[in-house]
Amino acid sequence: MEIGAEQPIYGKYDEAFDAELKTYIDNLVSAHGVVDCPQAFKLAKKLQEECAEFARLSQNETYWNLSHRAIVIAWLKACVLYVANGCQWEKTIEDFVRWSLQYDLWCKMQFFGEDIEKANQEGERIGTRGPRNLLELLPDEFRFEDIQRVRAKQGMTNDKRKCSQMIRQWVHRKYVLQMTDDSFVKSDKFRKH
Repeated sequence: MEIGAEQPIYGKYDEAFDAELKTYIDNLVSAHGVVDCPQAFKLAKKLQEECAEFARLSQNETYWNLSHRAIVIAWLKACVLYVANGCQWEKTIEDFVRWSLQYDLWCKMQFFGEDIEKANQEGERIGTRGPRNLLELLPDEFRFEDIQRVRAKQGMTNDKRKCSQMIRQWVHRKYVLQMTDDSFVKSDKFRKH
């Protein structure tokens, strides 16, 4: 097609298809004022906690920053689907919104993650696979040097202050238990993930 040419509509949508969509469209058109959807809010809080946990475990600031807007978008989708469904919450709405958030963050990290990371810090880029859960890359029992090695391998700084900050956060969140000044073990809480 030429640039700017009228786009053809593909597929054949018969009257039965239009009738099936009509209820949803009518629900959206007739919605006015404030519609409260506590399930969407609860889901958004749960997704926020999950993104925060992954950000802590991967130590990826870019992922963390991109997750904020992605969660808002997911919440808005949940609200629209709730209204379209006649203000009835269904598990399929939650499943779609969860998938949509994960896909949104994957796209953002895939297409923009490296450039954002590069702009935010000097040094090598992290790579195209996106952030990794650093704790999963460590053995069940590990030492401080293992933390430094894993961070360096992921293209992150391995200076003592940053590594100490990360491990303190993991201990505080009960992902790991500190055995000695220099040795740690993954907690049962983390192993259940």
